[in-house]
Amino acid sequence: MQADVGARLNAGRTSSRLADLVARVRALIADRSDTAMAKKVAGSAFLIRVVNAGIAFASQILLARWMGQGEYGVYVYVWTWVLLLGGLTTFGLASSPQRFIPEYAERGEDALLRGFLIGSRALATAISTVIAGLGLLGVWLFSAHLENWALVPLYLALVCVPMYVLTDVQDGLARTYNWIDVALAPAYFVRPLLILALLGALSQFDFAPTASTAMAATVVATWATGVAQLWMLERRLKRKVPAGPRTYAPGLWMKVSLPIFMVEGFYLSLAYVDVLILSAFHDPHETAVYYAAVKVMSLVAFVSFSVAAAVAHRFSEYAVTGDQARLSAMVRDAARWTFWPSLAGCVALFALGWPILWLFGPEFTEGYPLLFAIAVGLLARATVGPLERLLNMLNEQNLCAAIYGSAFALNVVLCLAFVPKWGAMGAAIATSITLAVESVVLFWATRRRLGLGALPWGRGPAPAPTPREMTGDAIADVVATPFVVDEPVAAPAAPAGSLRFEMLTPAELGRSRAAWEALAGRALERNVFAEAGFAIAASGLSGSRDVRMAAVWDEASAHPRLVAAVPLAPHRALPLSGGLTSADWDHFGPLGAPLLDRDVAAEAAAALLAGLSAEGASTVLLRFLPEGPAARALMAAAAEAGRAVARVDGHARALLRVGEDEAGLPARKLKELRRQSRRLADQGPVAFRAARAEADVAAAAARFLALEAKGWKGAAGTAMADAPDQRAFFETLLADLARSGDALVLELFAGERLAASGVVLIAGDRGWFYKVAYDETLARLSPGVQLTLELTRLLAEEKRLVEVDSTAVADHPMIDRLWRGRLALSDVLVALDPDAAGMVEGAASAERLRRNLRRRLRDLYRGLKGQGS
Repeated sequence: MQADVGARLNAGRTSSRLADLVARVRALIADRSDTAMAKKVAGSAFLIRVVNAGIAFASQILLARWMGQGEYGVYVYVWTWVLLLGGLTTFGLASSPQRFIPEYAERGEDALLRGFLIGSRALATAISTVIAGLGLLGVWLFSAHLENWALVPLYLALVCVPMYVLTDVQDGLARTYNWIDVALAPAYFVRPLLILALLGALSQFDFAPTASTAMAATVVATWATGVAQLWMLERRLKRKVPAGPRTYAPGLWMKVSLPIFMVEGFYLSLAYVDVLILSAFHDPHETAVYYAAVKVMSLVAFVSFSVAAAVAHRFSEYAVTGDQARLSAMVRDAARWTFWPSLAGCVALFALGWPILWLFGPEFTEGYPLLFAIAVGLLARATVGPLERLLNMLNEQNLCAAIYGSAFALNVVLCLAFVPKWGAMGAAIATSITLAVESVVLFWATRRRLGLGALPWGRGPAPAPTPREMTGDAIADVVATPFVVDEPVAAPAAPAGSLRFEMLTPAELGRSRAAWEALAGRALERNVFAEAGFAIAASGLSGSRDVRMAAVWDEASAHPRLVAAVPLAPHRALPLSGGLTSADWDHFGPLGAPLLDRDVAAEAAAALLAGLSAEGASTVLLRFLPEGPAARALMAAAAEAGRAVARVDGHARALLRVGEDEAGLPARKLKELRRQSRRLADQGPVAFRAARAEADVAAAAARFLALEAKGWKGAAGTAMADAPDQRAFFETLLADLARSGDALVLELFAGERLAASGVVLIAGDRGWFYKVAYDETLARLSPGVQLTLELTRLLAEEKRLVEVDSTAVADHPMIDRLWRGRLALSDVLVALDPDAAGMVEGAASAERLRRNLRRRLRDLYRGLKGQGS
């Protein structure tokens, strides 16, 4: 009786487990999120490649046993050249669809999209046909210098090339649309099966078991599957892309594809150079054994291929939309999806490698030790994930090409050093060392250039301020519009004796706040970050304790008038030099224009520079100096006094010119935003609320801080709410500006849920889109973009505003598309001592070097922190 009860309980548990498994499978199938889709695409690609691996093994085993070692060695040698030529003659057009299709679709450029879908295939096929024709001509012309056994296989191989290339490009198109069956099944499932069927049929008709026979079967299978794939792809595209006119941009396509081609060319060369060098120094038997070992371990490489196929276009999509959080998460997941299955695959192949090699023939088992050497390189490469795809999709093709080019050169050198003496083992060791070095360099370069990249057992780098969040931290050392004094400015008169210079703390200058505010009202160029409300609040930041206000007073009248003011902090461009720099208020003040009285701007600028020199400063670095009247007055004053000037660097950021620029997005994107707004309404009625009154602004500021703390900044411990000095600064600043009506907080609500919040600071006829935060759990509904569009409309109704500075980083992928104006900023170094003009270039070079070192140390720190997490 008890046994019956136990059996029923076990049966119940089994049934429950099966039900849970079925439920999980159904949930996975129903899940349409990007992560789930990427996993399903990666899994589908991996399964296809696993099936292909089985078919490939079967075909290689049959070929080895059918043809014998000699002919099989010839086939391996010729087929290696086929793979190399076929991969190279795509000229990058097989990978560029993952760059252009998401970009054209996101921007609603349907004509270019339709043109690319046709033009990329036509261009690649035409180029490969010409190259194949030249190859056939070359083989014919130099046939006397080639081995007789290679001639016919080489002719047949070249006939394969055009259709091989077309299949490869169609693979890239289909993968971008997640049509993994159309992408991979023809080349990796149908084609090898068809080759096996053809070889079986040829064997029945007593065809000679030669490399030529095998290549003839390959030609037929390649052309048949290529045509079939073309038909399937066209059917899908007709349903996906509406018919209409086509626009072709072959110059742009090739400009982007050629660097990718360089990457892939070096990658392919890296993949096959070991076989080719081994063939040059050793007999076909050793080449065949090495090739068989490589084929056994190729299953591990399929993991990397599958993950890369699934996530590459997601990299491009998230970069285009500016979704840094999802991009970083996808990079981190890709590393995990690549490494752990690769490790499991290596362990399995170590156990099964010997019997698999035996299937090729008893003599092939001598290649079993090669598996361990090959695995080292594969695991090293799997550790960092598909970073080469990330670099390619984020406009870093040249960097990726340089890395692969260097790796190729290293592999050639190592193979030439190791292969003559150690043969196949030398080739395996050389390739593994190369892959390990390449992986380290890829990881370091990606962290340094993009701030992305994660190891499978770590959490990845601490997220930088993302483009979607316009933090006001515009400390981005990128080159943009050069600093040019393009309008003549009258030479300033010598500073009058009535002008007095002094250095004060913000609190000390705040005792004359009325004079400070009066100067702001008369300023040649408004700058909220140099005005009383901001400076007094920011002086409490822990990183701004050393900031001083350089002030110039005109004491000619009964009541001294402030005519110049700029916040400065200590800064040494060269060792032992006393330098100053315009303050960025601990990265909260991204504008360095000084306040200059417009009535005496020339005299005030000259007195400012003279006063700084008298204080003992050797240089002053004016950071984030906008190209405008204040900059021209300063440069003219410096030139008049013989003070040398050097531009350190600069960039440009988005600017809204109220009344001239309008937010502009393609109709397709606007339609998508309307759809997202409807989805957002599922959370509750969508409403925008603008806070202007002092009490309303204070309440909105508290909600902003709470919203920011819920996101990645809160997780990283860098939210303002977590830093008492930053919280006090933010609340004090908004309270001060709200009293004069110069603060605006726009909020987007879904019901009672705050989805996004944006802060605008106002000074006179200028505004600054200073901060934005959004609910990251709603990122798929673009609440930040929805808020920015409404804010743009609202600002257009502000009659007093002329311009609004985005305070965003350069090349911001979201705000740059909405606000079409650009504010050019430069970092300019001025030598305050006229007798030391020769030092300014050296000081500028030292400053550039300091910035580069700082970036590298920061990236190293983040890398170490990520590895140690």
